Amino acid sequence: MATQSLRGTRLRGYARATALWSLVALAALAAPAGALARSSPSSYSPASRTLAPVRVHSTEGSVSSPQNVLSGAATRLSGTSALVVYDFGKEVGGLVTLRFSGASGAGQQLGLAFSESSLYIGRNSDQSSGGGSPDGALYATVSGAGTYTMPADKLRGGFRYLTLFLTTSGWVDLTGISLNFTPAPGKANPQDYANYFASNDPLLDKLWYAGAYTVQMNTIGSNQGRVWGPPSSGWQNNATVGVGATVLVDGAKRDRTVWAGDLGIALPAQYVSTNDTLSTRNAIAMLFQAQRPSGELQWGGSPFNLWGSTTYNMWALIGTASYYTYSGDKAWVDSIWAKYKATMNFVLSQVGGNGLLSIPSAYSEDWARVKPVGENIAANAILYATLLGGAQLAEVENDAALASAWRARAATLKSAANARLWNPAVGLYRDNPTSTVYPQDGNSMAVWFKLTDSPQKDASIVRALTARWNHIGALTPEKNDGGKIGTFPGSMELQAHLIAGEDVNALILMRREWGHMLSSPIGTASTFWEGMDYHGSLDPAYNGSFVSAAHGWAAGPTLALTFHVLGLMPLGPDGRYQFIPHRGDLTHVEGTLTLPQGLVSGSWDYSGAAGTFTARLTSPAGSSGTIGIPTYGASNVSVTVNGAAAWTGGAFRSVPGIGGGSSDGRYIYLTGVAPGTYTVVGSGVVAPVPFTVSVLPNQLPPGYTLCAAEGETCTPSGTQVMAYGAGTYAYRLASGPTPCTTASFGGKDPAYNLLKSCYLAPAGGPVGFTACAEEEGTCTFSGMRQVAYGRNGAFRFQVANGSVACTNEAFGTDPLPNAPKGCYVAPANAPPPGSWSRCAIEDNSCTVPNGQPLAFGANGSFWGGVSTGTTVCNSGSFGVDPLFGTAKACYYPAGAPAGFGTLCAAEKGTCAFSGQKTVAYGANGAFVYKTFTGGTPCTSAAFGGADPLYNVAKSCYVP
Repeated sequence: MATQSLRGTRLRGYARATALWSLVALAALAAPAGALARSSPSSYSPASRTLAPVRVHSTEGSVSSPQNVLSGAATRLSGTSALVVYDFGKEVGGLVTLRFSGASGAGQQLGLAFSESSLYIGRNSDQSSGGGSPDGALYATVSGAGTYTMPADKLRGGFRYLTLFLTTSGWVDLTGISLNFTPAPGKANPQDYANYFASNDPLLDKLWYAGAYTVQMNTIGSNQGRVWGPPSSGWQNNATVGVGATVLVDGAKRDRTVWAGDLGIALPAQYVSTNDTLSTRNAIAMLFQAQRPSGELQWGGSPFNLWGSTTYNMWALIGTASYYTYSGDKAWVDSIWAKYKATMNFVLSQVGGNGLLSIPSAYSEDWARVKPVGENIAANAILYATLLGGAQLAEVENDAALASAWRARAATLKSAANARLWNPAVGLYRDNPTSTVYPQDGNSMAVWFKLTDSPQKDASIVRALTARWNHIGALTPEKNDGGKIGTFPGSMELQAHLIAGEDVNALILMRREWGHMLSSPIGTASTFWEGMDYHGSLDPAYNGSFVSAAHGWAAGPTLALTFHVLGLMPLGPDGRYQFIPHRGDLTHVEGTLTLPQGLVSGSWDYSGAAGTFTARLTSPAGSSGTIGIPTYGASNVSVTVNGAAAWTGGAFRSVPGIGGGSSDGRYIYLTGVAPGTYTVVGSGVVAPVPFTVSVLPNQLPPGYTLCAAEGETCTPSGTQVMAYGAGTYAYRLASGPTPCTTASFGGKDPAYNLLKSCYLAPAGGPVGFTACAEEEGTCTFSGMRQVAYGRNGAFRFQVANGSVACTNEAFGTDPLPNAPKGCYVAPANAPPPGSWSRCAIEDNSCTVPNGQPLAFGANGSFWGGVSTGTTVCNSGSFGVDPLFGTAKACYYPAGAPAGFGTLCAAEKGTCAFSGQKTVAYGANGAFVYKTFTGGTPCTSAAFGGADPLYNVAKSCYVP
């Protein structure tokens, strides 16, 4: 069997929201009067089943008036070198019909070839059959006026470019090209979506619709799958791949077969856009239909009939639970419940005595990652979601004992995974207990599915994932061939950022990675790809032209924008839902969600000037909701519902239609929302500006200067970033006299029980960086470098290759609104800014005292870590490759900690001062902090017995 037919083995993710296995349905908007005005859709779907090319791409040889055929006039191809390429302007699929008005004589032969990407335009088509070589062409015999229609079994599932070429020496006159569009069968108007999404960012709207269209292209007639094995020549798409009339498969061009993992992202994306739950059910039913007595399901369905993937078996179970949430179809769940339990038992038979799933090599097939043999974090995160989803289904099936048993196993698994797989020194989960790979998929799913056991772990994971981004997107270190951007685990990462509260970074990643796929000249301008390489080309690991440019596992933005950014999400088939927006840097979002009970429509608007967040909601009979209003940590937010006070002074007040209220510091939640129409207004909502101050954690960036002690007032020059803390810091923008207090920083104390200070960022760029462009210009440099965009301490950072536009769009957001900005490039082959010395080049050992901070990277892109005594200087030790493809090194710090520049005593001396001060005690970047009055001995005993760097001479410093 050809390797490419299996796509190098692969898995595809599953979308989840607050209720692990719940994903959302969006439906057509029924706008409440005066509340929602539905925006015009940005759909890529055609409004008609009959399509035509939109432009001429190129010609060769003798082709007269190639554009004529687009308007029904004659285009003549003459001689064996005549070739013309027509562009449909987007991904399409189906059967082409050609119309001719004449030919030079009988037996003229015209070839038809197809390509998704402009890279593979030619006479041989791109690859789809799995035979290991280009698919070749179809040939029409033209003897005069007439038509040619492709045979039904030669349906082309996904293409953008149609190449027509003459193989005989005469001529033909072509007067018509039409396509019978076959994806999403059963809909007369494929553009007739049940649901929609719109915002104040046109690019995000396009990404939502591109993901929806990608999944539509993957929805096919159940008798239109790819035949396996490959035909001896050409391609054949008439295999039965599902039950019923329509089925959700993997890939438009190929593989056109049900792959259970792909459903993880494609299934919820289909639900939030077209609400086509029938195609979902037909896909899962096909897998259960072929179940083995052991309970095992195929990981690649008929006609591939592939076995041997524990992870894909779990994705099928998750898909089953999701389908029930979306549809409420208990009769179908009843019909497959025995099979469902058998598959769960098959999976649980691989769980060891410590409660962790340990995958045998015989069941380790997966997506194109390193095989998840043993106690793998990705597999265990999937099992955690599977068990919780299964427990809810068990309750539906009136088996309370089984539900309780599965929940207990999930709790045991969670404890074991956090004990066995979490590496606190790196802040990520290992791929398995002995691995030095810290995977994108497993860490993303740990946050997404709530396998993590603290918000601090969520924050640590998403920060580390962000450190892997380059100018194209998020790297996937677990991918077999390395240096690739996996759009399947990338779809998972989007969910993780939003669940962890990193809303702005989620939107930046969408705009960067998925925006690239949509705008790249080698793409379809309408659908998302199977994968990319580091520089943004189609992933060569999928054998060149065999790569799929319309792959449902890449549709992550569609579900993320509905579930989290809009914030509408179902919590069960009984009408429970939530409306909890994640604003990011947006000011307006609207859309809809379909419950089994009917349509929920919602919108929200944010006004920074007024400090208001206004949400509007209409919900159907039989529903019960929760509305969340973001507070950004402010304690003085008040909320009204339809004009009546519902939350004031930190407490809920009874209002019609609302059952109760609570707050967790991030949101005010209104619960038990009865069916009806509501306008909910939060006042005092002030969102922080989304800037970044440093690429290394918990360190005051170099160049910051002391401006006030705690309780005093700090006055910036213009608008600057102000830091507040002692050893650990909080940051904000300040434009006038600002009290140096915890209240000024949103009520969050960054260094509890310590006397803190305030510091101002240096003017211009980060210390050590060089100005390279003003806003709207272009920053140009050599090689891969870290570039900062902003000014006066407020930046967005990006790794770029050779150049980058100095714009909000290029960096994903505006770090300094209403002020001029610039770009600053990091130096090449230099340590991090500040007092750092190199201790090893990449892949060599760095020997420094245990516990001493280290930095790993190059060219301004660094990741912080802590020495274990002797540390191998590579990404395996640090969990992150901050600059893929570039030689890096490790560095250690020396001297005073940032913000504490005055040496007051050597170790065992006395640090004397008047009044109250916070003192830093330590050396080489490792410090502890304590507040004293009138001075202190510079000893470990004075600092509570803490020795920040054992067997190293230390000192004491004050601000």
